[in-house]
Amino acid sequence: MPHARIAVIEKPLPQAPSAGPTTDADEVQIRQRYLTARTEHEAAALALQAALDELGQPVDWFRAPERPPHGAYDLVVSLGGDGTFLLAARLIGQGALLGVNSSPSTSVGRYCATTAADVLPTLSALLDGSLASKSFLRLRVTIDDVALPLDAINDALFANACPVAATRYAVVAADGLDMHLSSGLWIATPTGSSGAIRSAGGSVMDDDDHRLQWRVREPFIGGGLNPRAPRNLSGFTTDGLELLSRHRDNAVYLDGQHTAYTVGFGARVRIFPSPDPLIAYLPVSLPR
Repeated sequence: MPHARIAVIEKPLPQAPSAGPTTDADEVQIRQRYLTARTEHEAAALALQAALDELGQPVDWFRAPERPPHGAYDLVVSLGGDGTFLLAARLIGQGALLGVNSSPSTSVGRYCATTAADVLPTLSALLDGSLASKSFLRLRVTIDDVALPLDAINDALFANACPVAATRYAVVAADGLDMHLSSGLWIATPTGSSGAIRSAGGSVMDDDDHRLQWRVREPFIGGGLNPRAPRNLSGFTTDGLELLSRHRDNAVYLDGQHTAYTVGFGARVRIFPSPDPLIAYLPVSLPR
């Protein structure tokens, strides 16, 4: 990848804690952790820029959640921890992703291939083609055939916009509508299968799996009181799911609570494997 177009998505640093005097041990520890994270992150940013300069690679910098123009870069480097990596995985369309853990002593970097200490040889290997990459399935959502602007790397949740309200919807199947009343429906990629859907009773999938996993949260079965109890409550699919909203206040959440899209009554939602997988450079071994 010589003369690659490169962008860096840098994590936003948290607001500094109060600088006033304190004798509270917990507050002192929080302040120290913040200072350590900030110092390490700033040093990592300088090391990354120095490495790119040495390799003769121009770079554009973005502060998350600022989004690089779609398709404008061959390589996106996330500078932060796993949270920044996963955010960048949603923000980019085509192109590859390299994670740099900017503060190894304060953040988790399961998906980050390198740190500031090794960023120069890692980038050099990437650019000369000797660093292996891996393809990860993302999921795409359409509402009434209009695609949402972001693909999810982990999961999507179809639920009521109110956390304590029931979700009314139907799963569209070949033999008709399967009516559901529940707390919502998870659908996850293999990468996201170790997260929320696992906590809801799902299973962890291999990263190379090409299926999506889905599972209903807290379904209302009703026994004899509900003669139209849902036929299926979980499964795996290579084609995706089609849902019909039966409430005006439903919503789709992508990769957590921060990215939500309203789904009105009668709207049709399709959740399926994205045709644009995530291409990422990762550590040799990913612990489970």
